[in-house]
Order: sequence, then C-alpha cells, then structure tokens
Amino acid sequence: MKKNTKRLLCGGCAVVVLGLAYAGLTLLPETEETDDAQTVSLVSMDSDSLASVQVSPSDGAAYTVQFEHDDSGTTYTMSGGEADADYSESLLQELMNHACSISARLVEENCDDLSAYGLSESDTTSSVTITDADEAATRLTFGASNDILDGTYCTVDGGSTVYLLDSDSADSLLQPQTYYRNLTVLGSYYSLSSELESLTIDAMSDGSVVTIQARDTSDMDEEAVDSYSSFVLTQPLSCDADDSTLKSGVLSDLQDAMTAQEIVEDNPTDLSQYGLDTPRAKLRITTNSLDATVLVGDTNADGDGVYLMTEGGSTVFLSTASDFNFLDDDWNDWRSTNLMPCALSELDSITLTQDDMVSEVVLTTVPADENEEEDEDTITATLNGEELSEDALDQLYLAISSVNYVRLVDDPEEDAQAEATLTLTMTDGTTRSLAFTKGGSREYLVSVDGGAFAYGVRQDDLTSILEAFAADDDAAAEDDASE
Repeated sequence: MKKNTKRLLCGGCAVVVLGLAYAGLTLLPETEETDDAQTVSLVSMDSDSLASVQVSPSDGAAYTVQFEHDDSGTTYTMSGGEADADYSESLLQELMNHACSISARLVEENCDDLSAYGLSESDTTSSVTITDADEAATRLTFGASNDILDGTYCTVDGGSTVYLLDSDSADSLLQPQTYYRNLTVLGSYYSLSSELESLTIDAMSDGSVVTIQARDTSDMDEEAVDSYSSFVLTQPLSCDADDSTLKSGVLSDLQDAMTAQEIVEDNPTDLSQYGLDTPRAKLRITTNSLDATVLVGDTNADGDGVYLMTEGGSTVFLSTASDFNFLDDDWNDWRSTNLMPCALSELDSITLTQDDMVSEVVLTTVPADENEEEDEDTITATLNGEELSEDALDQLYLAISSVNYVRLVDDPEEDAQAEATLTLTMTDGTTRSLAFTKGGSREYLVSVDGGAFAYGVRQDDLTSILEAFAADDDAAAEDDASE
C-alpha cells in the first residue's frame, strides 16, 4: 500500500512539473521577435555622410570633430579645449564608425519620470550630437548606467522615450578629448627595422655617440647584397652591424618607446622637472620622410616611465622605462663579428703574404652574354699564374669571408709583427686587409686595414685560409703521385 502511494505521489509530481514546463514554453515569446522588437536604430548613415560629432561629457570640456570627405579619403578637424594638439586619425576613424551606426534597446515609451533613468533636467547628463551632410542633427542624451544590464540609458532629441545603449558603445561615444590625442612621439608610425635610414644615439651610458645607418645597396648586385648586413655602424667606428641583434634589441625597443603611455604636459614652461632641459640622451631618427630628434629625460617617480619630447616640440610624453635599457648596453654587442664580409663578385685579387712568400689569386669575371654555355656570369681564378679549380676558389672565398672575432682585446697591440697578411683588392680599386699575429693559446690577434691588433680570432680561421691557398698544390701533388 505504501509503495502504491509513493508511486501515485511521484507520478502526480511529474505531471505537475511537465505541465508547468509546457505552460512556460507556450507562454515564452520567440527570442528573435523579442530582440527585434526591442532593438531600435537611433542613427544610421554612410560614413561619407557624417559631417560632425559634438561631444559634451558630464565631467569634461565639450569638443567637436568635423569630418570632410573627398576622393582621397576623410580629413578630421578637432575644435574645443585642445584643438591645436596632435590627434590620432585611427582613433577618430573609430569615432566616425561608432557615430554612423547606433542601435539601442527600447526601454520605455512616453516615460513620465525620466529621473528614474538619470535623464531629467535636474540630473547631470552627457550628450552627443551627430550631424550629417544635410545638416540634420540627432542629439543623444545619456543618463544613468545599469551595471546589471551593462548599458547606459539615453533619450533622442530631448524626447521622453528611453533607450538602453550598451556600455561599450556609450563609452566609445563619450570619450574625453584627450583620448584622441596622438601618443606616437614622432607624429605617426614608422617601422624602424625596415624604413630607418639612420639613427644616432647621443649618448650611451658610457658616453659613446653611436650612429647606425641602413646600408646603401643601390650599386650592389644581388650576390653582394646577400653578403652584407642590412645596417652598418659608422661611429664610433665603421663596421658591419649585427642585424638580428639590432632588430630584436635597440630598434625593437625604440619602436615600442615611440608610442607613449600618456601625455604629461602641453607647452611646458619648466622642462627641468622632467630632466628635458639637459636630456640624458638625444636620439636622431631619419627615414625617407622623417628627420626628428627625440630628447630622453628622467624617469618618473614610480621608476617605470621615461619623459620624452621631440626637439622643438611642445608636448611631454611618458614612455615605458624598460624600452630605454639599450642606452645601458655595450654598443660593441651590436657589431657583426665578421671581419671581412665581401662578395666573390667584388674581388679582383686576393694576396697572402707570409714571411717572405707572397701568393696571389687573380679573379676574372666572364659575363653571361660572352659565354653561351652559362646563363649567368662565371668567375675563374689563377693562383700564382696557375688555374685554380672552382672547388678551391669556393674554399678560399669561404675561408676569407668567415673570419669572425670571438673577443675584443682590452689593450690592443699597435706594433705587433704580423705572421700573415691577407689583402683583398676590390673591383673598384679599393683594398682591405687582415693581419694576423699569434695571441693566446689557439688564438690569433687580428688587425683590420692596418689598425691595432684588437680582435681575437680562433687559430682555425687562419689555418683555413692557409689550407685554401695550398689546396690546389696538394691536389696537384696527389695527381703527380698517382701518375
């Protein structure tokens, strides 16, 4: 009996639950119809029909952005509290996009108590007036926010119908004028790794003035371009730069630093409070369309920012302090370790002087149009008047173009006696040289172009050059022995 009672009770409950669920489903409105009925378009126009947006924030000065459209695009004019400042076109483009398409949920028609939404005349409100090319204006008045619904209440043209605009859209329309300020210190974006013509850092922490330049490759053939770095150091000395170190280090950091965290002050009267009266360093940056000097000042009180401004500029920026760590680097780390970069096509002759012996390789280039069997120029060579095989020439070129220093000598030797000197005569008539003298264990010290013996290289680097000069002699001896 008890089991039957329990079954009846359970069955009755199930019927009730199912009945309520059915009733709920039949009474629920269709979701799409409900959303469509409650969503209203407040502003809808093509972007090229927008003439102006006037923003009157409740907690800031009013400003107006005017838009002019032609075949070349859209231009922006700012008027208001900071009209003469530099503004970001990309951010103003976002404002234009937001202003041309605004939809909101209908909350209440003919509301007789706008104070419930913070929209009465006695409430503190913000407004945005959007005007099209025909001078037709739509004014949105914003009142209280609803955190639960993630929206802000508004009315249109002073009416009594209340709408709820999503908070992201409301915030985008009501940004203060300072939000649109251009935080790019140089005024616009540049890719320093691909557009840089020159960078002078005056001064590094050790007092050095360093200049980095993009290599001029206009007169180089493809082979020569591939043999050199994209950048060179021209001071404190002239040498190839280490492209990967520069691009992942100073150029990358400087690229980030040129987009500031914030604007600190316009038209400052006292630069000393930012350390910009006597800047820590000056950075002169040139590209094909830019020549600007950036002054680097003190760090801020928190230690995470550095004050910047352009020389002759009127705005003090705050940029990330860590982006200027390169000023503390050893600029020698930015140098390529390769002491003799060159292309085979640039070489006219290669001379090795060792004791009283001189060996010379003379190279001859045969243009492709003079050699019907080849589709490109061919290079032949002789060693001391005897034909040098292609493999031997390749071995020699690899040896001379792979001399890399492993250390910089702290106290370079000026007058050491060279045990071997390698001299390259280029097709343009210039010469380059490497002189080798014995250093530490399994090491030679190298002088470049007659300078001090300032570079420590592996003993194997000179051994490879000597073996390359002797390669054909060894091959000839083997041939004689086989005969």
